[in-house]
Amino acid sequence: MKKILSFSLFFVSFCFLFILNVKAMTVWKYEDWQAGTNYGSKTKVSSNITNLKGEKEEDEGMKVGPFNKASKAKLSDGIKEEVFVGLNKDNYENGELFELSIAINKKEANKDAEYLTEAIVMTQKSGDKFVITAGWNKENNPIATIDTDGVYTYRWEFKKDDNKIKVRFTVLDYGKEIGATDFIELKVDDASNASDVRYLWACNIKAVYGVDIYTTLPPKPVNPDTSDINVFLYVGLAIISGIGLFCIKKRILN
Repeated sequence: MKKILSFSLFFVSFCFLFILNVKAMTVWKYEDWQAGTNYGSKTKVSSNITNLKGEKEEDEGMKVGPFNKASKAKLSDGIKEEVFVGLNKDNYENGELFELSIAINKKEANKDAEYLTEAIVMTQKSGDKFVITAGWNKENNPIATIDTDGVYTYRWEFKKDDNKIKVRFTVLDYGKEIGATDFIELKVDDASNASDVRYLWACNIKAVYGVDIYTTLPPKPVNPDTSDINVFLYVGLAIISGIGLFCIKKRILN
Protein backbone atom coordinates (compact mmCIF):
# COMPACT_ATOMS: atom_id res chain seq x y z
CA MET A 1 0.00 0.00 0.00
CA LYS A 2 2.80 2.43 0.92
CA LYS A 3 4.56 1.74 -2.39
CA ILE A 4 1.39 2.44 -4.36
CA LEU A 5 0.77 5.71 -2.48
CA SER A 6 4.40 6.79 -2.93
CA PHE A 7 4.26 6.10 -6.66
CA SER A 8 0.95 7.98 -6.96
CA LEU A 9 2.37 11.02 -5.18
CA PHE A 10 5.50 10.94 -7.36
CA PHE A 11 3.41 10.71 -10.55
CA VAL A 12 1.15 13.64 -9.54
CA SER A 13 4.20 15.75 -8.58
CA PHE A 14 5.91 14.97 -11.89
CA CYS A 15 2.83 15.98 -13.89
CA PHE A 16 2.48 19.19 -11.86
CA LEU A 17 6.11 20.17 -12.45
CA PHE A 18 5.77 19.39 -16.16
CA ILE A 19 2.78 21.70 -16.42
CA LEU A 20 4.63 24.49 -14.61
CA ASN A 21 7.55 24.25 -17.03
CA VAL A 22 5.44 24.61 -20.19
CA LYS A 23 5.96 28.11 -21.62
CA ALA A 24 2.56 29.70 -22.02
CA MET A 25 1.91 31.70 -25.16
CA THR A 26 0.58 35.24 -24.87
CA VAL A 27 -3.10 35.82 -24.15
CA TRP A 28 -4.17 38.83 -26.21
CA LYS A 29 -6.67 40.51 -23.87
CA TYR A 30 -9.01 43.37 -24.73
CA GLU A 31 -7.38 45.73 -22.22
CA ASP A 32 -3.92 45.18 -23.73
CA TRP A 33 -4.90 46.38 -27.20
CA GLN A 34 -3.73 49.98 -27.77
CA ALA A 35 -6.13 51.95 -29.97
CA GLY A 36 -6.91 55.58 -30.80
CA THR A 37 -4.54 58.38 -31.82
CA ASN A 38 -4.14 57.07 -35.39
CA TYR A 39 -4.30 53.42 -34.32
CA GLY A 40 -7.92 52.65 -35.14
CA SER A 41 -10.45 51.43 -32.58
CA LYS A 42 -11.28 48.42 -30.44
CA THR A 43 -14.67 47.15 -29.30
CA LYS A 44 -15.33 44.55 -26.63
CA VAL A 45 -17.85 42.32 -28.41
CA SER A 46 -17.86 39.82 -25.53
CA SER A 47 -15.58 38.66 -22.74
CA ASN A 48 -13.73 36.59 -25.37
CA ILE A 49 -13.91 38.71 -28.53
CA THR A 50 -12.23 42.01 -29.38
CA ASN A 51 -13.19 43.66 -32.67
CA LEU A 52 -10.45 45.80 -34.22
CA LYS A 53 -10.98 48.48 -36.86
CA GLY A 54 -8.49 50.51 -38.88
CA GLU A 55 -7.95 54.23 -39.30
CA LYS A 56 -6.81 55.61 -42.64
CA GLU A 57 -3.23 56.76 -42.95
CA GLU A 58 -3.04 59.30 -45.75
CA ASP A 59 0.57 58.70 -46.82
CA GLU A 60 0.33 55.03 -47.70
CA GLY A 61 -3.42 54.52 -47.92
CA MET A 62 -3.29 51.94 -45.12
CA LYS A 63 -5.99 51.65 -42.49
CA VAL A 64 -3.85 51.28 -39.40
CA GLY A 65 -5.35 49.29 -36.54
CA PRO A 66 -4.55 48.70 -32.85
CA PHE A 67 -1.42 47.02 -31.52
CA ASN A 68 -0.72 44.81 -28.51
CA LYS A 69 2.55 44.64 -26.54
CA ALA A 70 1.59 41.93 -24.05
CA SER A 71 4.11 39.37 -25.30
CA LYS A 72 7.21 38.72 -23.20
CA ALA A 73 8.59 36.03 -25.55
CA LYS A 74 12.35 36.05 -26.12
CA LEU A 75 14.20 34.89 -29.19
CA SER A 76 16.74 33.10 -27.02
CA ASP A 77 13.93 30.74 -25.91
CA GLY A 78 12.48 30.36 -29.39
CA ILE A 79 9.36 32.42 -30.06
CA LYS A 80 5.98 30.82 -30.69
CA GLU A 81 2.90 33.04 -30.59
CA GLU A 82 -0.69 32.25 -31.59
CA VAL A 83 -3.60 34.53 -32.46
CA PHE A 84 -7.19 33.28 -32.69
CA VAL A 85 -8.91 34.97 -35.63
CA GLY A 86 -12.61 34.87 -36.45
CA LEU A 87 -13.39 34.48 -40.16
CA ASN A 88 -16.98 34.86 -41.38
CA LYS A 89 -17.60 35.45 -45.08
CA ASP A 90 -20.82 37.38 -44.40
CA ASN A 91 -18.78 40.07 -42.60
CA TYR A 92 -16.57 40.89 -45.59
CA GLU A 93 -17.06 42.21 -49.10
CA ASN A 94 -15.05 40.75 -51.95
CA GLY A 95 -11.52 42.19 -51.89
CA GLU A 96 -11.62 43.41 -48.30
CA LEU A 97 -8.60 42.46 -46.25
CA PHE A 98 -6.70 42.76 -43.00
CA GLU A 99 -3.05 42.33 -42.15
CA LEU A 100 -1.58 41.10 -38.87
CA SER A 101 2.07 41.32 -37.94
CA ILE A 102 4.43 40.25 -35.19
CA ALA A 103 7.62 42.32 -34.92
CA ILE A 104 11.00 41.59 -33.38
CA ASN A 105 13.19 43.94 -31.33
CA LYS A 106 16.91 44.38 -31.24
CA LYS A 107 18.52 45.26 -27.93
CA GLU A 108 22.00 46.67 -27.56
CA ALA A 109 23.76 47.10 -24.22
CA ASN A 110 22.68 50.22 -22.29
CA LYS A 111 20.15 51.16 -24.97
CA ASP A 112 16.39 50.87 -25.27
CA ALA A 113 14.98 48.14 -27.48
CA GLU A 114 14.48 49.14 -31.10
CA TYR A 115 12.48 47.75 -34.01
CA LEU A 116 14.38 45.22 -36.12
CA THR A 117 11.94 43.40 -38.41
CA GLU A 118 8.46 41.89 -38.65
CA ALA A 119 6.42 39.22 -40.43
CA ILE A 120 3.19 40.57 -41.93
CA VAL A 121 0.44 38.17 -42.99
CA MET A 122 -2.52 39.25 -45.12
CA THR A 123 -6.01 37.71 -45.11
CA GLN A 124 -8.26 38.74 -48.02
CA LYS A 125 -11.80 37.81 -49.03
CA SER A 126 -11.72 36.49 -52.59
CA GLY A 127 -15.03 35.25 -53.93
CA ASP A 128 -16.38 32.76 -51.41
CA LYS A 129 -13.00 32.13 -49.76
CA PHE A 130 -10.36 33.74 -47.58
CA VAL A 131 -6.86 33.71 -49.04
CA ILE A 132 -3.89 34.04 -46.67
CA THR A 133 -0.57 35.29 -48.06
CA ALA A 134 2.69 36.91 -46.94
CA GLY A 135 5.07 39.11 -48.94
CA TRP A 136 8.12 37.50 -47.32
CA ASN A 137 6.86 34.06 -48.47
CA LYS A 138 7.60 34.75 -52.12
CA GLU A 139 7.65 31.21 -53.51
CA ASN A 140 4.75 29.55 -51.71
CA ASN A 141 1.68 31.79 -51.77
CA PRO A 142 -1.08 31.39 -50.86
CA ILE A 143 -0.20 29.91 -47.49
CA ALA A 144 -3.80 28.75 -46.99
CA THR A 145 -7.23 29.08 -48.54
CA ILE A 146 -10.24 28.92 -46.23
CA ASP A 147 -13.84 28.40 -47.36
CA THR A 148 -15.47 27.49 -44.03
CA ASP A 149 -16.41 30.11 -41.43
CA GLY A 150 -14.85 29.62 -38.02
CA VAL A 151 -12.11 30.62 -35.60
CA TYR A 152 -8.64 29.85 -36.90
CA THR A 153 -5.26 29.84 -35.19
CA TYR A 154 -2.53 31.97 -36.75
CA ARG A 155 0.85 30.86 -35.42
CA TRP A 156 4.16 32.70 -35.78
CA GLU A 157 7.44 30.97 -34.89
CA PHE A 158 10.74 32.86 -34.86
CA LYS A 159 14.27 31.58 -34.37
CA LYS A 160 17.81 32.86 -34.78
CA ASP A 161 19.86 30.51 -36.90
CA ASP A 162 23.45 31.28 -37.94
CA ASN A 163 22.92 34.97 -37.10
CA LYS A 164 19.78 35.10 -39.25
CA ILE A 165 16.18 35.74 -38.19
CA LYS A 166 13.83 33.10 -39.57
CA VAL A 167 10.06 32.87 -39.30
CA ARG A 168 7.54 30.12 -39.92
CA PHE A 169 3.82 30.86 -40.17
CA THR A 170 1.09 28.24 -39.77
CA VAL A 171 -2.69 28.31 -40.02
CA LEU A 172 -4.54 25.74 -37.91
CA ASP A 173 -8.14 24.63 -37.63
CA TYR A 174 -8.39 23.36 -34.03
CA GLY A 175 -4.96 21.77 -34.13
CA LYS A 176 -5.17 20.57 -37.72
CA GLU A 177 -2.62 22.28 -39.95
CA ILE A 178 -4.23 23.65 -43.11
CA GLY A 179 -1.31 25.69 -44.39
CA ALA A 180 2.24 26.62 -43.43
CA THR A 181 5.46 28.15 -44.67
CA ASP A 182 8.95 26.83 -44.18
CA PHE A 183 11.28 28.73 -41.88
CA ILE A 184 12.11 31.72 -44.08
CA GLU A 185 14.80 34.32 -43.50
CA LEU A 186 13.71 37.89 -42.82
CA LYS A 187 16.35 40.14 -44.37
CA VAL A 188 18.09 42.40 -41.83
CA ASP A 189 21.52 44.03 -41.84
CA ASP A 190 22.54 42.55 -38.50
CA ALA A 191 20.63 40.00 -36.42
CA SER A 192 23.24 39.63 -33.67
CA ASN A 193 21.24 41.76 -31.21
CA ALA A 194 17.77 40.40 -32.08
CA SER A 195 16.00 39.98 -28.75
CA ASP A 196 12.25 39.65 -28.22
CA VAL A 197 8.72 40.35 -29.49
CA ARG A 198 8.01 44.04 -29.99
CA TYR A 199 4.27 43.83 -30.75
CA LEU A 200 1.36 42.12 -32.40
CA TRP A 201 -0.16 44.71 -34.73
CA ALA A 202 -3.25 44.87 -36.92
CA CYS A 203 -1.20 47.05 -39.25
CA ASN A 204 -3.77 47.34 -42.03
CA ILE A 205 -7.53 46.71 -41.81
CA LYS A 206 -9.22 47.54 -45.09
CA ALA A 207 -12.56 46.05 -44.10
CA VAL A 208 -15.62 47.88 -42.82
CA TYR A 209 -16.35 45.13 -40.31
CA GLY A 210 -12.78 45.03 -39.00
CA VAL A 211 -11.41 41.78 -37.58
CA ASP A 212 -12.41 39.71 -34.54
CA ILE A 213 -9.59 38.53 -32.29
CA TYR A 214 -10.44 35.90 -29.66
CA THR A 215 -8.73 35.93 -26.28
CA THR A 216 -8.99 32.14 -26.01
CA LEU A 217 -9.89 29.52 -28.60
CA PRO A 218 -13.59 28.72 -28.16
CA PRO A 219 -14.83 25.11 -28.03
CA LYS A 220 -14.87 23.40 -31.39
CA PRO A 221 -18.36 23.39 -32.92
CA VAL A 222 -20.04 19.99 -32.83
CA ASN A 223 -20.55 18.35 -36.19
CA PRO A 224 -24.18 17.08 -36.22
CA ASP A 225 -23.16 14.11 -38.35
CA THR A 226 -20.78 12.83 -35.68
CA SER A 227 -22.40 14.13 -32.48
CA ASP A 228 -23.96 10.73 -31.63
CA ILE A 229 -20.59 9.04 -32.07
CA ASN A 230 -18.95 11.64 -29.84
CA VAL A 231 -21.52 11.08 -27.09
CA PHE A 232 -20.93 7.34 -27.32
CA LEU A 233 -17.16 7.82 -27.06
CA TYR A 234 -17.43 10.24 -24.12
CA VAL A 235 -19.73 7.88 -22.22
CA GLY A 236 -17.43 4.95 -22.95
CA LEU A 237 -14.37 6.84 -21.75
CA ALA A 238 -16.19 7.95 -18.60
CA ILE A 239 -17.16 4.34 -17.80
CA ILE A 240 -13.62 3.08 -18.41
CA SER A 241 -12.15 5.89 -16.27
CA GLY A 242 -14.61 5.14 -13.49
CA ILE A 243 -13.76 1.43 -13.50
CA GLY A 244 -10.05 2.26 -13.45
CA LEU A 245 -10.36 4.62 -10.49
CA PHE A 246 -12.49 2.07 -8.60
CA CYS A 247 -9.85 -0.63 -9.10
CA ILE A 248 -7.04 1.66 -7.95
CA LYS A 249 -9.00 2.73 -4.86
CA LYS A 250 -9.87 -0.88 -4.01
CA ARG A 251 -6.24 -1.97 -4.37
CA ILE A 252 -5.00 0.85 -2.12
CA LEU A 253 -7.56 0.09 0.60
CA ASN A 254 -6.65 -3.58 0.50
